[in-house]
Amino acid sequence: MSTALSPDRLPALPPEAFFALDPQWRFVFLDSPAQALLNPHGQDLLGRPIWQACPELLGSPLEECLRAVQADQRSRDAVLIHPHHQPGPAYAVSCYAGAHGLSVKLRAIAAQPAAEHGLQQTRLRHEAVAELARLTDESERRRRFYETFFATTPDLAYAWDLEHRFTYANRVLLQMWGKTWDEAIGKTCLELGYEPWHAEMHSREIEQVRATKRPVRGDVPFNGTFGRRIYDYIIFPVLGPDGEVEAVAGTTRDVTDRKHSEARQHALLHLADAIRATDSPQDIASAAAHIIGEALTARWVSFHTLGPQRQCQDLGQWRFHRDDDAERGLQAHARRPLQRVLEQGHPMLVADVSSDARTVALADEQRALGVVSFMDVPVLAQDQPVALVQVSSDAPRVWTENELAIVREVSERACAAFERIRNQRALAESEARLRAINESLEAEVSARTRELMATEEALRHSQKIEAIGQLTGGLAHDFNNLLGGISGSLDLMRVRLVQGRGEELLRYVELAARSTQRAASLTQRLLAFARRQTLAPKPTRVNALISGMEELIRRTIGPAIVLEVVGAGGLWPTFVDGPQLESALLNLCINARDAMPGGGRLTIETANKWLDDRWAHERDLPPGQYVCISVTDSGVGMPPDVLARAFDPFFTTKPIGAGTGLGLSMVYGFARQSGGQVRLYSEVGQGTTVSIYLPRHQHDGDEQDEADALDETAAGDGNGEVVLVVDDEASIRMLVAEILSDAGYDVLQAEDGPGALRILQSKQRIDLLITDVGLPGGLNGRQVADAGRAARPDLHVLFITGYAENAAFDNGHLERGMQLMTKPFKMEALARRVQSILESRVAPN
Repeated sequence: MSTALSPDRLPALPPEAFFALDPQWRFVFLDSPAQALLNPHGQDLLGRPIWQACPELLGSPLEECLRAVQADQRSRDAVLIHPHHQPGPAYAVSCYAGAHGLSVKLRAIAAQPAAEHGLQQTRLRHEAVAELARLTDESERRRRFYETFFATTPDLAYAWDLEHRFTYANRVLLQMWGKTWDEAIGKTCLELGYEPWHAEMHSREIEQVRATKRPVRGDVPFNGTFGRRIYDYIIFPVLGPDGEVEAVAGTTRDVTDRKHSEARQHALLHLADAIRATDSPQDIASAAAHIIGEALTARWVSFHTLGPQRQCQDLGQWRFHRDDDAERGLQAHARRPLQRVLEQGHPMLVADVSSDARTVALADEQRALGVVSFMDVPVLAQDQPVALVQVSSDAPRVWTENELAIVREVSERACAAFERIRNQRALAESEARLRAINESLEAEVSARTRELMATEEALRHSQKIEAIGQLTGGLAHDFNNLLGGISGSLDLMRVRLVQGRGEELLRYVELAARSTQRAASLTQRLLAFARRQTLAPKPTRVNALISGMEELIRRTIGPAIVLEVVGAGGLWPTFVDGPQLESALLNLCINARDAMPGGGRLTIETANKWLDDRWAHERDLPPGQYVCISVTDSGVGMPPDVLARAFDPFFTTKPIGAGTGLGLSMVYGFARQSGGQVRLYSEVGQGTTVSIYLPRHQHDGDEQDEADALDETAAGDGNGEVVLVVDDEASIRMLVAEILSDAGYDVLQAEDGPGALRILQSKQRIDLLITDVGLPGGLNGRQVADAGRAARPDLHVLFITGYAENAAFDNGHLERGMQLMTKPFKMEALARRVQSILESRVAPN
């Protein structure tokens, strides 16, 4: 087709032109060439419709092209030919759709000779027709592509007009409806079988999209030919060329599986929170019923446990509305025939009580109570029903596998919680009973223990009495022997004096003296065992002490026994009473000799020992540094029963008369009183080792007790020094005063502590205090000495005692300037000791 233009326009035809139209076909822009081409008379075209300003264009290819572009918003091309000139001018026309209307571009095609005008016109028309066919084919191809796309996609695609009628529905949507194209297109949601609330919801959403020009999203359940499914959808506006909503389209996706999974997860999470918040089965059952009801959008839910006879025990209920019908609906749950469900262990799903053969007999009653569909789900544990969940709805409903799965999972979790709570309660009850039994048992054990302790105390008391009897018996035996020797010697001395045989008295005097010395040794051993002897400790080098008595030990054990002394290099000094240590070692050597009647080897070994917490605890000692003295023999050894009683006083395995049984007791008492310990190791046939542990002394052990050296020298005469003698025994006091007077000393006497204290606090000269420890009058000898030294700081003290409490001597240890002699003692030894003390006052320090 062509459009006629006036001949006077022909000379001024431009090569290119451009103009724009709004949706109402009005000119909104023209460039100068377009103004010259379309209006050579110079009239103003802006704002005028193109069909009024240029009526010659009506029916032209340009009109056809413009209207097609406005309809589908797709660009198109056409050819415009001037009909009045030979050859006539022709323009290639391009039309474009825009947001605010149409844009048109014209481009002149070169003029041709007149002879070719007809052929060119025919060719151009053929090209135009071919181009139109091509564009039509392209449009059809694209239509088929999108139609195939929407037909094969699993999503639903659709469109509504503004009257809420479907104008498009893809194949999947038609299948879901169970409709053909002709049956569905032009219908509303309600006419296609949507539930009223569903159709009303979509109508509201269509109007919302139309008003806001914005998409709307949502999800909704739908009962179609695919069953009850859940769909996620989005609907959006379709705008026309004028920017207004011409239609509403949408797509919908089936999200049933995802929604079911989310619903199950949500239900189980809520149930877990409820279980953590309570330990009441009733509260958990109520929470489970609530969760099931909300997840299934049910109307009523009942949760029951089963008793021993499978009778239902109501634990929890939930209902959508609290009204009388709901109460009746819950009551209707109990009226349903449940025996078959419980016997078979399978759920009973009823979509409509009126059409199901199992419930048709009760349909009227159930419907009257608002129960139209329901499911009864048994909960099994070890193939036995333990609970029953009943879910009801007031409308026909096809129960899905997912809904059944939610009921089962929630109810099984709830029943597991019931079992856990029952087990916890049973455990708590068992623990309470066990505690009661334990308390009763503890009371019984406590009573029995008290009885046993009383029995043990009685046994220990009897053993003490037996030990005391044994001790007193042994003492009586030994002292009777010693007293017999003393009294017999005195009797014979009296007879010989009457007979005038004085030359024989010396023999009896020596016999009585030996008996007295033996009695003193016996009492010293008893005091050592009792740890009540008074020690005179000083820093001592043990290796030197053992070396000094090695020859004595060899003579004592005899030639059949080999003696080996192994002294440790760098042995630490220890702070002990040297003579008492010598006596202890000699006792151990004598015991070792008696254990080797056929000869053997005796080893004396010294060593430094560091005792940590564990070793010290095993030896009943505080941790620290110790000097260890071990005496080992290769004798017969001791069996365990003998080893257990080795330190008992007067216990001996030697023949009667061969030993007192006080040797090891004395060693043990001395070691403990010196802050150490004794340990005994023995195996039958292998020998015995006795180890004495003594604390290390941190000062040098080279100090010598000059008094001991002077004890062996002859006593010299005094120079008028004043000595105060305090003793409650008059005979002792008289003898001491007499021997000291004979030695040239001035002697003062007191018979008790207060009397001595009065003299000490006077201005009388006193050079030495000799006092017994046990004194009458409320002051003992140590207290008298302390009071005297408070008034006379340089006062020297010599204690003479047969027994003294450790408290009087700071656990058996003497202070500087104090010395001790144990009764009985020789008077010559006393005189020598007094001389050494008085001479030490002026000796250089």
